[in-house]
Amino acid sequence: MLGRHWLLGLIAAVAVLTLVSGIQQSFAHPITINSSPKAFEGVRSPPKEVKVFFSEPIELGYSKISVLGPNGTRVDNNDPHNVERDTASISVTLKPDLPDGDYTVSTTVLSAVDGHVISGTLVFGIGSPPKQNVTGNTQQDILSPDNSAARFPGMVGQVMVVGAAFGTLWLWKPLAKVPWLSSALSRTRISIDKNMMRLVIIGVVLVLASGVAMIVVQAISIGSGIPEAIATKFGNVWVTRMLQSSILMGIVLAVYRKAAKNNASPGRAEMYAILILGFAVLVTSSLITHAAATSQIVSIMLDFFHNAAASIWIGGLILLGFAGVPKILAIDDEKIKATALSILIPRFSTIVVTLLGIAVITGPVLLFTLESNLSLTLASVYGQILVVKLSLAGVMVGMGAYSQFVVQKRAVAVMVGGESRVQGSNLRHYAKTLKAEAGVGIALLLAVSLMANGALPAGQFPAYGRQAADGQSAFAEESKTEFVRMLYADGGKIQLVITPFAVGQNNFKVSFLNQDGSSAAGIGSATIKLTQIDKGIGPIAIEAKKQSEGVFSADAAFSLPGNWNIEIEGVSTQGSNMLGSLEANVKPELSNLEFKIDQYKTPVKSQPYYPAFDATRQSIWVGDQVLGSSRIWQLNIATGNYTLHKISNAVLVTNVMPAPDGRLWYIDPIGGSGGGSNKGALGVYNPEDNSSRQFVMPVGGIPRGLTMDHNGNLWITIDLANKVTKFEPSSEKFSLFDIPTPDAGPAEIASDSSGVMWFAEAAGKIAKIDPDSGKITEYAPNSELQTFDEPTAVFPDPKSSNIYIS
Repeated sequence: MLGRHWLLGLIAAVAVLTLVSGIQQSFAHPITINSSPKAFEGVRSPPKEVKVFFSEPIELGYSKISVLGPNGTRVDNNDPHNVERDTASISVTLKPDLPDGDYTVSTTVLSAVDGHVISGTLVFGIGSPPKQNVTGNTQQDILSPDNSAARFPGMVGQVMVVGAAFGTLWLWKPLAKVPWLSSALSRTRISIDKNMMRLVIIGVVLVLASGVAMIVVQAISIGSGIPEAIATKFGNVWVTRMLQSSILMGIVLAVYRKAAKNNASPGRAEMYAILILGFAVLVTSSLITHAAATSQIVSIMLDFFHNAAASIWIGGLILLGFAGVPKILAIDDEKIKATALSILIPRFSTIVVTLLGIAVITGPVLLFTLESNLSLTLASVYGQILVVKLSLAGVMVGMGAYSQFVVQKRAVAVMVGGESRVQGSNLRHYAKTLKAEAGVGIALLLAVSLMANGALPAGQFPAYGRQAADGQSAFAEESKTEFVRMLYADGGKIQLVITPFAVGQNNFKVSFLNQDGSSAAGIGSATIKLTQIDKGIGPIAIEAKKQSEGVFSADAAFSLPGNWNIEIEGVSTQGSNMLGSLEANVKPELSNLEFKIDQYKTPVKSQPYYPAFDATRQSIWVGDQVLGSSRIWQLNIATGNYTLHKISNAVLVTNVMPAPDGRLWYIDPIGGSGGGSNKGALGVYNPEDNSSRQFVMPVGGIPRGLTMDHNGNLWITIDLANKVTKFEPSSEKFSLFDIPTPDAGPAEIASDSSGVMWFAEAAGKIAKIDPDSGKITEYAPNSELQTFDEPTAVFPDPKSSNIYIS
């Protein structure tokens, strides 16, 4: 016994060491996250080299990068190397004196562990940005069918090993506690265990055969031989997996021969050894999946436990369907087989419920660590396969419920004598049901194989995947690039180059040019004037120094981030001066950004939902939605103090809208009455004399949004009525406009800089209203990648034509 425990301890230690050592070198699916030059970027002068950065390390020796020029010839020096020893990058130097035009960068890189070869393309321009019809920044091999085909048999095999070993240790324990049943099933149990061992042998064979296929596919992918493929980091994990599987095969064959020779079942220690080694093989699978790409032990552990739960569940079904239940149903004594089934079914259901709990916890958490954007996941091939996988799991749960609540009850009925024969209770078909459920489980494993070997959503949609990673870096780097603009003046052009175009000291280079691009003659001096528009600082005049004919330079500082007005004047000695101006937005450094939240609590408990800024009073107005409160709060921005305004004829106040005349318009959604029913009301309040009036809404419903157009008219959306109403204060009359989409759920409304009204529709659209004609035009995304769930508000950008939607 001591020797067996020592053997189990040694196997467990080997498995743990394999896990720990493997984690240190586990990566998967390299996704392009950055490049220099960037995709579609236009650079003024030829770069010395091209750099491409990936989401995790690559095998440089088996990766390639090439750069093709405008005429299709290769313009790099074919010297791929890492950028400053960063193993998650590849770079190549370029030939000198490259002409202007579009340049195509192609990369083919090998993942440092999982053996996937990922290809990508990006385009940049010298002299100007590349043409927009040039395809750039693409990534291929979304599904990797060759890798999936090679690894799928191994997934099935390891599930068979783990499920059979665990099932044997778990299922028979309660039967052994019933002496007469254990004795009656002794011969059947030996026969079942022989079949179980055959299943384990088949499983190990599948794992080994899959391993051979994996390394062959790896060698083909990198265009090399098998020894070279084994020498990769993926090859290190593969060697560990094959070594474990070979040891497992040796143990399984030895146990099978011993059991067959003695006509007995394998011992528990032997089954524990098989189970532990099966788990060790399962660990190597987690080291070449998406979870390993995060380089986080937590993600790898989540993946392992998720796979372990699935293996015990599906492998247990294979054990019962192909080895256990058919042998039990072959017993002549109806009571014995019914009793055995009535115990086995709830015993297996108990562990399945636990496994489902593990899967429900580990699955979503693991998915979130891999891709937190659920919309992007559902739009991707990965997400579509995930839906299929979850559907198959749902089918398995339904079939398991049938076993627990239908088949088990029939078995109990036979056991207590309610039915005389198993055939009468349809138990004879139970083995087929289990085999069908196991088949669904194997189909689920196929879906898992496609997901594990395919690209994540960020790999299928690289632009989306890079948004989070590039957001800050692009923001920081944009302020450190050259700012180049061409201004057109009378009789010529002015080229302005600002370096590095960031907060702090900058160099301003001004070139005065003729219409044909030649240097303008006769420019004796140049002046640059800087004005900080947001803060009203300036103008600050800087005299530029002459560098050459028509070229001037000056050093000056942008003291603050924000919008600056730049005026340039070239004084000519031969004719009229050259004048030009422009606005430039100087972005702050990340280190200069601050985020601070100050809270201003109302004096009493309230529900202030929709604040509105009053520039004249430098106050924030907000209605109180506490039923019966009848009040509006005014927050003085300078002091931070609140003033309570009681509205005598209001029930509660939602939206408020300060008017140019100093009055305050508001919505009371349950105030007012007309025709004997509450319709809600539009109210107006004068803070100077505390007077107020209400105008009953023209139709029943829930008034939601409130805004004012350029003529002082009020526009209100009315939910449930599916209308928008316009109120003219001059005539005190309402006009109603029907929304084209039924049950659109109109929500918040806002006016853009041109006076057009925009509002959100909770049903999944936004809409605009022509204030003159009242015509409503609706808009919805026309792409499957962009859909509205429930728009609530719209925010027109006053400085552009963009509409922001919450």
